[in-house]
Amino acid sequence: MHTTAGADWLATTPIAHRGLHDDERPENSMPAFEAALKAGYGIELDIHLSADARLVVMHDDDLTRMTGTSAKVATLDAHDITRLTLLDTEATVPLLDDVLDLVDGQVPVLIEIKPGAPARRIGPPVVQLLRHYRGPVAVQSFDPRIVAWFRREHPTVLRGQLATSPTTFPIPRVQKALLRTIATNAVTRPHFLAFDVTAMPDAWISAWRRILRVPLLLWTVRTPQHHDVARRHQANVIFEDVRPPLPA
Repeated sequence: MHTTAGADWLATTPIAHRGLHDDERPENSMPAFEAALKAGYGIELDIHLSADARLVVMHDDDLTRMTGTSAKVATLDAHDITRLTLLDTEATVPLLDDVLDLVDGQVPVLIEIKPGAPARRIGPPVVQLLRHYRGPVAVQSFDPRIVAWFRREHPTVLRGQLATSPTTFPIPRVQKALLRTIATNAVTRPHFLAFDVTAMPDAWISAWRRILRVPLLLWTVRTPQHHDVARRHQANVIFEDVRPPLPA
């Protein structure tokens, strides 16, 4: 398992958002991951828990947009999910262990654990896979309870807090304040921060970066202007639609 001892890539290696996807290579598909691997980029992907507790690589909790099947990931077994094709291609829905077998430590992998399943359910199968993996890898989540679980149960696994500006979210004021300030960082102590590039500059992100002394990743960098923002803030990028330079 790759741990905090080797985290330099978080600050230096550009990371392909859901792989290098396009019209022929769907997001979060094996062809998109193969393309990122061939180009030398890190790979970001999303996971949900299936009904039989397997780790399914899919951004949405619902399969409709990507497969045309009207069902939640959590309601189907992995065997049924992995038979579904993605968009109008022959690529099928992968499992996390399929992706880790493909990458085999050649480039970094950044695993976003989507909200939904409680940390006590989705955390253990993630750790079980990472325990036998020998490449650079980290987990991240918008849900601070998941980040907190990793700090408490497996503190050496690289963990990151995802965040964005909540100013337009229709949520209670107290919850909005927590999201705005990311006050949970005081408890979860993430190893890195991942923030919405369109919400930069952000005073709270800058403050937490100074306090925690951790790398900052900006998502999703899609334009040269976004890349300029990342450079100004000395941040790494989670990108799509552009091709950032690789470190020398």
